[in-house]
Amino acid sequence: MHRYNHTPNLLLIGGPKTGTTSLLKWLRSNNSIYHPWPNESHFLMAGAAEFPTAPIHPKGVMIISPEPSFQNYRNEPWIIDKSAFHLYSEQALRTVEENMPDAKIIITLRNPVDLMLSMHQEHSKRLVEYKTSQEEMLGKIKNAGFEANIDDPETWSFLGFPRMKASTLNWVEKFGNRVRIIPLESIKNDSVATMNDILSWLDLEPLPMDTQLPKYNEGGDMNSAKWAKFLREPPRSIVNFMKIFIPSQKLRKFIFDPLRKPGFNPKKASRPELNLELRKELENAFKDEIDFLENIESYVDSELLIIHRQTD
Repeated sequence: MHRYNHTPNLLLIGGPKTGTTSLLKWLRSNNSIYHPWPNESHFLMAGAAEFPTAPIHPKGVMIISPEPSFQNYRNEPWIIDKSAFHLYSEQALRTVEENMPDAKIIITLRNPVDLMLSMHQEHSKRLVEYKTSQEEMLGKIKNAGFEANIDDPETWSFLGFPRMKASTLNWVEKFGNRVRIIPLESIKNDSVATMNDILSWLDLEPLPMDTQLPKYNEGGDMNSAKWAKFLREPPRSIVNFMKIFIPSQKLRKFIFDPLRKPGFNPKKASRPELNLELRKELENAFKDEIDFLENIESYVDSELLIIHRQTD
């Protein structure tokens, strides 16, 4: 068991595929914000998963947070955590409520149909074992009646995660002014102004308006080249030989993970377009969520919203 005297007090809780990676990278580049993990931690929902986190990871699988590093911590006033599934986690909400009275929370939102399609692309480019095409996935969620079923991991990512309204309102009800809600469109329309609104909320200096903020973790697909497939899934005979030749798993990972990494780098690709009829069917299935996003000022105090709309 590891214990640390430094607890995150700035929580970027998702949802997934809503700009959280870019926000994390931009925020942790600030000298007053420290990030102790390489990427996501999900430290508030460690243990048996409350819901499926991917088509190949059902409810009940073990979630173990990576070990944080405070080696370079210099008493920055803000310690950030990004965990895109915390939004949906009752365990995470309860822990923040009971044990983290000073934590501030950022929620990012996205059109549910676009989130669903982006989530499929994310699984396809990250999960070697996931082989379901977009067309096959759409057939499965249609067969499920577009209803999220926590016991069906194959469809949960595409029917559960896009439904953000109830979870968002739960966090707002519990924490009020400690929450800021940011639609992805705001990040796209004016990323610097969006960032400066966050920095102002944190009592930090704003960025110059001519700052160029790069985008991260945009769409793509798993590299289908033979060499990339070989690195991702080497022949079983080679794996078995290396286990005998190098018995230490830590040493094998130290040697081979950097060599295999290029095989996991996604290749830029656009996802298949939806026909108009299917798009309308999906929008009807998510109509309550779309109404929430388009009319969020009717649901949430405007003081909690960071919204920058596109100007002509």
